[in-house]
Amino acid sequence: MSAIEEFARVDVMALGELVIDLIPAPQPDGVLLFSASPGGAPGNVAAGIARLGLVSGMISKVGPGTLGDLLVETLAQAGVATASIARAATEPTALAVVSVAANGDRDFILYRNGCADANLAVEDLPLAQLRTCRILHVGSLSLATPISAAAQRRAVALVRESGGMISADVNFRPALWRDLDAMRATGVEAVANADLVKVSTEELETLTGSAEIDAGAKALWHPDLKLLAVTRNEAGAVLFTPRHRVEIAGFSVPVVNTVGCGDAFTAALLAGLLEQEFAALDERGLHRIGRLACAAGAVMAGLAGAMASMPRRVDIEALLTRAG
Repeated sequence: MSAIEEFARVDVMALGELVIDLIPAPQPDGVLLFSASPGGAPGNVAAGIARLGLVSGMISKVGPGTLGDLLVETLAQAGVATASIARAATEPTALAVVSVAANGDRDFILYRNGCADANLAVEDLPLAQLRTCRILHVGSLSLATPISAAAQRRAVALVRESGGMISADVNFRPALWRDLDAMRATGVEAVANADLVKVSTEELETLTGSAEIDAGAKALWHPDLKLLAVTRNEAGAVLFTPRHRVEIAGFSVPVVNTVGCGDAFTAALLAGLLEQEFAALDERGLHRIGRLACAAGAVMAGLAGAMASMPRRVDIEALLTRAG
């Protein structure tokens, strides 16, 4: 029995890409091998939510064979309900070749032409679960292809009609796009339909043209937005609500790589918000949630992989305790 069948209402349904990250693993003899690591930002968030003890499900599509199996099995092992992941007969699972710099920063080259999750269709959507989930979490990448874009728009509309909230992580991948204006348009659409938004400082500047966080946040704000989180890598984050601006310092930790750090941040942020009375959140409550999210991202920086390594609550609390 899946988690969705066991619980009357799912906390977070994530919709979007599931990707196999090919991560470099240099060998002692100098040969560079690549290990297959399950990933994809929405899937990472779903895994992160489940590992924090909440109920999550995943809506996506994967290809046939070993790589699709690996993604579904990894999500299931994290505690994510996987019944809403469709299986393509011929379209392959998407791949991302990851390069990691000496400081742990990463870059991606994505191979998505004709991939399975780009063909996630409206007919594949779990309508009953969407009507009852508390939050639907989406990105912008599914808006880049017509079939998956229609599915995401239908899912967003259904959750809104049913009284749930929409969470969006812009999660731009410029290397994937020939037309950066088209990329920006997907981010603008994702933000415009969201109640909760997470962007990096770089993404905020791409969306608004402003390198200054407060000015960018003001430009991005819209009447339905309840919370905007702007991440600043190791410097922490700034949270905005209609009434508050809260700045959270980052954590100094040894970095293995930064794959999945933003997704760990988002998962902890959503978990923290779901555990609170949102309308009653004051600056102190926002700071506590933001600090939890920044700590989750910092813990992730010290781990290899992405989806399979999303931090558990005990790991995050241990870092918070060490940091005082």
